[in-house]
Amino acid sequence: MPAPPPPPAPWPVSQDLAALAGRARSLSRGDADLAAGLAAALLRIQPVARELERRAWLPPPPDGAAGAGAEAPAALRAWLVELSGAVADAEDLLDELHRRRMAGPGISGCVGAALRGPARELRRLAQRLDSAHDDSERLRLGRAAGCGVRSPNRVTGSVLAERRVFGRDKERDDIVCRLISDGEEIRRSVAPIVAVVGHGGMGKTVVAQCVYNDARIQAYFDLRAWICVWDRLQKRLREVVASKMFLLVLDDVWNDEGKTELENRAVWNKVLAPLSSASIGSKILVTTRMKLVAEVLNATYVVTLDGLKFVDCLLLLKETALGGETMDFPPELLEFGRAIAAKVKGSPLATKVIGEMLRNTRSTRKWRALIDTEICDNIIISSLQLSYQHLPGHLQRCFAYCSIFPTTWTFNRYKLVKMWVALGFVQPPTEGKRLEDLGYKYFDDLLSRSLFGSANKDQQTYYFLDDLMHILAQHFSAQDCMKINEDIPVVIPPTVRHLSISTDYLPQLKSDYRKEIKIWYSGLWDYI
Repeated sequence: MPAPPPPPAPWPVSQDLAALAGRARSLSRGDADLAAGLAAALLRIQPVARELERRAWLPPPPDGAAGAGAEAPAALRAWLVELSGAVADAEDLLDELHRRRMAGPGISGCVGAALRGPARELRRLAQRLDSAHDDSERLRLGRAAGCGVRSPNRVTGSVLAERRVFGRDKERDDIVCRLISDGEEIRRSVAPIVAVVGHGGMGKTVVAQCVYNDARIQAYFDLRAWICVWDRLQKRLREVVASKMFLLVLDDVWNDEGKTELENRAVWNKVLAPLSSASIGSKILVTTRMKLVAEVLNATYVVTLDGLKFVDCLLLLKETALGGETMDFPPELLEFGRAIAAKVKGSPLATKVIGEMLRNTRSTRKWRALIDTEICDNIIISSLQLSYQHLPGHLQRCFAYCSIFPTTWTFNRYKLVKMWVALGFVQPPTEGKRLEDLGYKYFDDLLSRSLFGSANKDQQTYYFLDDLMHILAQHFSAQDCMKINEDIPVVIPPTVRHLSISTDYLPQLKSDYRKEIKIWYSGLWDYI
C-alpha cells in the first residue's frame, strides 16, 4: 500500500514579515520601544524564513545520508509551524493594538496607552521569534540552500508500456489529425506546436506515446524524436532535422517561475531555433500541466485532458487488476470495482496504482479494504503536489485558501480577489498599482497554471476547483483552513485561521463552538 504523503508545511509567511514589521514600527512612534523590538525580530527572521520555506520543497536527502540534514524534513516542518504560529499571534496582536488606537481618546488616549497593556505580549513575541531564529541554525547547516522548487527529474520515453489505453481515443485521433494536417503549410520560424495540457496523473505522456507510435504518424513524418525536456537538446539538432519533415515530442514541460513570461519566451525561442531548418510540415507535440506553457510556446492548438469517464476508470481498473481474463467484470467484485472507480475522481494514475495493488486477486476482502477515500486521495496528492510546490509562495496561499469552499462551488473572480485582499494575501503592490489589480494578476496566474476551472452561467463566467484540485488544496491548507458541517462535531486545531461553516442556523453553531472560535463575518456563502 503506498505510503501517505508527508504532512504539508504551513503556508509561506516570509513575504508578510516586512509589512508586519512596518505596522509594528508605526505603532511604536512617539513612545518607548514597545513595538520596535517586535519589528526588529520580524526583520531579523525574514531571510531565514525565506530560505527554509524554499528548503521545505527540496527533495529529502538520500537514505543514510550523513549530516544534520538527514532528519530535516520533520524538524523543518515543526520549525515552520512554530514560525507560522508566532507570525499569526503577531498579526492578531497588531490588529488589537490598531483597534485600540482607532478607538479614540475616550478608550486609549494615545498610542502609549494602547501599548501599555500588551507590552508583556510584545516582548514575549519578540523573544519567541528570536528563539526560532536561533533554532534555525542547525536546519540551515544541514544542507546547502537550493534555488527553490525544481521540476522533477522524470525520465520518459516513446515506448508505450500499456497493453491497452482506455478513454483517450478521441484525444489521440484529434491530435494525430492536427499533426498530419496540411492546413498550415507555410514557412514558420518554428514548427507549429500542438500542446496537451492536464493535471498530473491525467495520462499526458501516455497520450503522447499513443500519438508517437500511431501508424499514421509513422507514415507521414521522415523523422520522429522524443525528448524528455530535462535532457539537453542535442547540439547537432540542426543537422539532424535539416530538410526533413519531423515530429518532435517534448514531454513534461514546465515554466521557469524565476523568469518573467518574456524571459521564458526568449529561452524557448533560443532552444527551438535549430529547428528552423526543418522541412515544411514538421510539427512539435508538447505535454505540460500548465496552460501558461502552451501560451508561452505560442501553441497553435491545445488539447485539454480531463478526467476519465466512470466507465473507462472501471475498465482500466479491471484491465490492471485482473488482466485480460474477460471483458466482463467478475460479478462478486463489481460492487467494489464501481466504488473504487467513483473514488479515483477520473485519475488514470490513481486507478492504475490501485489496480496494481489488486493485481491477480479476487479476494473480496482485499477489494473491500481499498474502498478507502484516504488511499485514493493520497495517490492523487502524490501525483499533483508538484503543481502546488512549483507555485511562488504568494500563489500557494491564495490557491490553498480556496479549499474552504464546498466542492462544486462556483466563485466570482472579483469577490474572491476582494477576500484575498481583506485577508492580507496580496503583497503590497509597486507604485501606481492597486491591491485589487495585483490580486487579479494572482487570479489570472492561477488560472493560466490550470489550477482553476471555468464555467459560464447566466452570461457570466464563474470559476471552481475541480475534484482533483479540491483534494490538493485541502491537503496543503490542512494547517490553516477547516470546514465544519453542523451535524458533524469536530475539534478545531489551534493552527486553524480560516473556518468554513455549512449550516442552516448560524446562532446554534456559534453556541456549539463558542469556546473555540471568535467569529468575524459579514455574510454567508451568498457573498461568493
